[in-house]
Amino acid sequence: MSDPLLIPDNGPSSRDGRPATLPSWLLSMIVHAAGLLILAMTVGPSPPSGAAGERTGEVGIVLKRHQGKRNLYTGEKAQDKAESAAAASAAQSAGPSSLAALLGDPVPVDAGPALPSRQAIGRGPRPGGGVVGVDNATEGTGGNRGTPDGPGVATGVFGTKASGSKFVYVFDRSGSMEGSGRSPLAAVKAHLLASLNDLETVHQFHIIFYNENPLPFRPGGRDGSLIFATEQNKKLAHQFIRGVRAAGGTKHEAALEMAMALHPDVIFFLTDAGDPLSSDQLAKIRKRANGIVIVAIEFGYGPQQNQNSFLRRLADQNGGQYAYVNVKEL
Repeated sequence: MSDPLLIPDNGPSSRDGRPATLPSWLLSMIVHAAGLLILAMTVGPSPPSGAAGERTGEVGIVLKRHQGKRNLYTGEKAQDKAESAAAASAAQSAGPSSLAALLGDPVPVDAGPALPSRQAIGRGPRPGGGVVGVDNATEGTGGNRGTPDGPGVATGVFGTKASGSKFVYVFDRSGSMEGSGRSPLAAVKAHLLASLNDLETVHQFHIIFYNENPLPFRPGGRDGSLIFATEQNKKLAHQFIRGVRAAGGTKHEAALEMAMALHPDVIFFLTDAGDPLSSDQLAKIRKRANGIVIVAIEFGYGPQQNQNSFLRRLADQNGGQYAYVNVKEL
């Protein structure tokens, strides 16, 4: 007996020679199934907009017929299987590069330029200075005081040398510095200008001449502060130095306090040693300096007499050089 669901292909004609027709009950079933399909497609929920790639349910008619021991399927289900197989094959052949393109691989980012460059923090070892005086040379005993806070340079006056990036020059301009013959103050000015020429624009400096009171360099009327060694600032410093005159008495401590307040790497301190600093004052300066190198230059007339002057102790206690200059030999 033939399967009632089988739709014959180009089967044989009926006995009377007319083409075979489907039974009425089978036609009714097909009509009802088509009506249900149309109803499901009309009433069923629509997928949300933008939801790409979602699978949705489908309703279809599948007809089966026997061919030997195998079941053969025809209709929409077979088509769906064929489309799925084709999609899987295409995805497999696409490979990882297509997946990476689909996901949008991020571009590698080099974080190196965003990181700060490596810099020394605080003060590290700084070479201590030995005294290279014009008339007498000894080594300072204050030890190492750290590296400059920036690109360093070595400079000095009257044979002394110190390295740093921030320098303050504190020079005596009392009446005794006028001297006789060639003025000691004139020699001081010449050495100071030569030291400034060693500095580049990345270095900073300040100048303080003093007698009873400090006379700081104030370019443009600004408060006394460290300034960069630009050509313009050097010209202004040259004008200031030329206008300094020797007069009055000597008070060292106030000028040194002003210099230390600027927190330089090096202080060049020069005087003819009148009105010496006491041991208590030296101890106070050492505490206040807190690592600032102080180079001391002593002016005197004739060979050095006092081998333990307060200036030598000032340099020794603050890691700097000490030099004695015989003014008669200038």
